[in-house]
Amino acid sequence: MRHSFDSRRARLLRDAATLALFIGAATPALAQEVEPAPAQGPPDEAASAGAAAAEADDSIVVTGFRASLENSIAARRNADIILDAVSAEDIAGLPDVSIAEALARLPGVTSQRTGGQASAINVRGLSQDLVSATLNGREQVSTSGLRTIEFDQYPSELLSQAAVYKSPMASLIEGGIAGKIELQTARPLDQRDPFSVSVNLRGSYNDRANQSPDADEFGYRASVSVQAKLLNDTLGVALGYARLVQPNVATRFVGFDYTPSGANGGGNAVDLDNDGVRDGVSFGFEMIQFGGKETRDGVLGVIQYEPTESTRFLIDGYYSRFRSDVRRRGVRALGTQNGNIELGTLQDPIVENSAIVGGRFISGNGVDVESVNQDESDRDELYTIAANFQQDFGERVTLSLDASYSRANSYFVDTGVNVNAYQRNADGSFRRLSGIPGALVVDYRLNGLDLPDVAINHDFTDPELNRFQGFYIVPREDDDELIAFAASLDVDLSGPFFRSIQAGARYSTRKAERIRTSFGSFGIADNVAIPSNLFELAGFKGGFAKAGFPDFMAVDIDGLLDEFVGPDRVPDQSFGFTRDQSFIVEEDVWAGFVQLNFDSVVGGLNFRGNVGVRVVHTDQSSTSSLDDPTVPGDATRYDVTVGDSYLDVLPSANLILELGEADRIRLSASRQLSRPRFFDLGGTISLNLSNIGGGVYRPSGNGGNPLLRPFRANMFDFAYEHYFGNTGILVLSTFYKDLETFIVGGTIDDFDFAGAGFTFPPLPPDAPPNATVLPNGPLFAPINGQGGHVYGFEAQFTRTFAELPAPLDGLGVTMNYAYSQSSLDITNSLSGNSLTIPLPGLSKHVFNPTLFYDRNGFAARVGVRYRSGFVAPQFGLNEQITNNASETVVDAQISYSFQENSALEGLTLYVQGNNLTDAPTRSYFAQEAQTGTLQYFGRQFYAGATYRF
Repeated sequence: MRHSFDSRRARLLRDAATLALFIGAATPALAQEVEPAPAQGPPDEAASAGAAAAEADDSIVVTGFRASLENSIAARRNADIILDAVSAEDIAGLPDVSIAEALARLPGVTSQRTGGQASAINVRGLSQDLVSATLNGREQVSTSGLRTIEFDQYPSELLSQAAVYKSPMASLIEGGIAGKIELQTARPLDQRDPFSVSVNLRGSYNDRANQSPDADEFGYRASVSVQAKLLNDTLGVALGYARLVQPNVATRFVGFDYTPSGANGGGNAVDLDNDGVRDGVSFGFEMIQFGGKETRDGVLGVIQYEPTESTRFLIDGYYSRFRSDVRRRGVRALGTQNGNIELGTLQDPIVENSAIVGGRFISGNGVDVESVNQDESDRDELYTIAANFQQDFGERVTLSLDASYSRANSYFVDTGVNVNAYQRNADGSFRRLSGIPGALVVDYRLNGLDLPDVAINHDFTDPELNRFQGFYIVPREDDDELIAFAASLDVDLSGPFFRSIQAGARYSTRKAERIRTSFGSFGIADNVAIPSNLFELAGFKGGFAKAGFPDFMAVDIDGLLDEFVGPDRVPDQSFGFTRDQSFIVEEDVWAGFVQLNFDSVVGGLNFRGNVGVRVVHTDQSSTSSLDDPTVPGDATRYDVTVGDSYLDVLPSANLILELGEADRIRLSASRQLSRPRFFDLGGTISLNLSNIGGGVYRPSGNGGNPLLRPFRANMFDFAYEHYFGNTGILVLSTFYKDLETFIVGGTIDDFDFAGAGFTFPPLPPDAPPNATVLPNGPLFAPINGQGGHVYGFEAQFTRTFAELPAPLDGLGVTMNYAYSQSSLDITNSLSGNSLTIPLPGLSKHVFNPTLFYDRNGFAARVGVRYRSGFVAPQFGLNEQITNNASETVVDAQISYSFQENSALEGLTLYVQGNNLTDAPTRSYFAQEAQTGTLQYFGRQFYAGATYRF
């Protein structure tokens, strides 16, 4: 009997077969009841569930969503770590645009929505910064410019399985205190059929897209995959292509932060409610139609060659191109923090808990309004290619070698035009309203998590009274490149207790670069009216219009710039700030591991698992460009490279005690790390000198921290599992994570600026002749601050009721609940006062029930994703950390698969809907009265078909 590519390694872990999964374009999986086991991935990675179908049962054939659930249950049952998985039908069967939405239905996993769909993933109350991800066991680069991957870059149609590892093993690549997400593609030699083709086409409709001047409510998804086994099943080939075209829309109200500035922060602040605390005032707000088109192309290729039972080759590659053409349109009010009662620029203020949440704000002290026309398009490209070789030496020893290359590039356009409010003077000239006392009146009243009431005394649709006077072109490019080599040796011990021993090493080198550029001008000679051929009228509908959100002009941004600035607009780094915001982070990592896998009988009970240790050495550095303060002018720059190295020892143990055929207990103890964001390591440091007396000057700076160490945590997990045959599972689990440090903004009191190569600014003219400059001083930057605890429990119940009489035997339910809590908090002053808020990403309560029916080709399901309030970033004029209200998202799907021997065998028809209640995301600053962002994405509907032959 031939070995499949992973069978040797799977036997070393659990002597079981793997799941027969195909890359399909949403094609129903035709699977038997299976008993898969965790298969060792590439040499440095133990994958979650394995892949080959069990022998066919004589009478029971399980298909569709039910089959995917049973495959996922079997994956958990036989894994040597704590994991949850979704498999082919659950991914490709949708209603999931990306893999992130499928993952968000797993216990303890939540998502944050961007453009209406899930993208960032939170696990067990921890943010995406503490979640790592691998593709076929290999570390992935990022198009986000951070370290976290963008899951919407991975089409669900091209993935066969995804798993969330909640406990680590020594053989797994380090990283992921919250958890590790392993994405898997198909292995063609593991498929049932010698040749298969799958084709998918679905049209889509968004019911809010017609409100945006830049979006089309219609889109589509299409994919095709081919798998073949050739040369007497020694050569396997898989090819897949998936394309997504859809609107990216959101109708938004964005309230800006309450941090003190302007007149209110400079001495004119008042305490209107007489509680002894200065009342905070928001910097302003904007009313936005965000819209455009997203196009994603994904290509997958796999070549699997096994010329003999002992020799195996594998080459796989993945390419993704994501183009988002989106515009931010609407109206923005600024300078409300300058509203002042004494000057008459603030009238009838409304105060709630020391925050001004409404009133009348009048021009004359900085209040201004403008039309918003911004190009926030993004161009992302990602590709990875990898090769793996395995050689068996006899029956007991397997050598694995693996090499991979991955690169991601992201280009953010970041362009906008300034269209400001004017009035016509008696002589025919125009004057900006913000400079005329009393000419501009902005009335607003925030209503917490509901839409505010707004009234502005200006017509934003008049091209004469809304004039072009300035612009910005400040694109940003991020590049992330990773090269990795790994080797491992697996020795089958076949002893009474120890099953096998694994040892291996891995080397990776990674380079992340951010380049900020700018066009060499930000204004034009004079304000001009908007030509009639360069705008169209747009506005708000429904409840937004009733709340007073005004109509406005949607300007042709490129056309306006072509006419009044010129067509040759090439950004460069002639401005110092562009180089201040650019950096290079380089990271070399050496890792080695030893892991013992055991499988025995203790007290009549099966006892298995693994113990091991992973040792990791990291060498990191950051290069940034600074002004030379000793040279006059802004033309001279110099590069500074600062770095550090450190060693981590990461032990782990996973123990599984089988209480019987249906019950088992899992225990895990481990130490894990998560590396800092690139921006935290690489932000450029600015430097100045201060006189501390006695003719001594001390340097101080602020920016990134190239000496930053990773998050580190000691982790403990316990789980009890009860299996209802192959058709259901009950899981009760708990976890505890002791984070030794947590990265926060802080101060390094004694940073060695001189030793790091910084050039100090010249001493001031009044410095004494014998003045000296200390080499060390404080650096205000991200630091490894005080840690804390994160803990919680999870409950999962899945059951297909096959024992019920027909037609009820198609019913099933899957639901999970997670509770998370933390002793960690962070300090935030965006509400106007310094307050502590919960750990970003943590929702105390997460509940995901799904009811489904699957029988004789007909399938239907309704799923709900609920998460309680949490803290997360929002993006207005800049990144802000806000409280998010709870949200509930409802999805549904109905499909019919034509049965075997029918004329349309292989054809499946689908109708599905996402976000059926148009659930918004809602955020606020500390208290609900201080509205942050309210955004509605619309309902997304799909209809189409897949065909497999």
